Amino acid sequence: MSKKQELSIDEINHFGLRYVYGQLIKEGYEVLNIRPEPDLDPQILAKKEGQMIFIVVRTEVYPEVGDMPSIYRIKQIRDHAEKHQALTKFVSMGIMNANAKTEEEKSILYKGGEFYVNYSGLHDLIRLTGEQK
Repeated sequence: MSKKQELSIDEINHFGLRYVYGQLIKEGYEVLNIRPEPDLDPQILAKKEGQMIFIVVRTEVYPEVGDMPSIYRIKQIRDHAEKHQALTKFVSMGIMNANAKTEEEKSILYKGGEFYVNYSGLHDLIRLTGEQK
């Protein structure tokens, strides 16, 4: 029997993007573009009811969930979106090994494995800093 292969960070990011893509389609969004590069934001460009939406997706492995970008990065994304009259949204995801028997195994994801997904849904891309815009 061959040894199970763990998912790479890129594969985990791709899983998150595929999952979000499926959710967006179910919710009536038209997905125009997906950029899988983890250092590029936004990862998903979508449209709903004529409104352009830039979506930032962060996917992590149990016990973590994707964290919102830094305040500096959010400002960059929002400034870019403003030029295109787009809304900015954020999705946080956490993925866990559904077949884990121990706490340690929950964070080990294998190719072809089954996962539990903690999906936040779409949220406004904003970090509360105490400042009002």
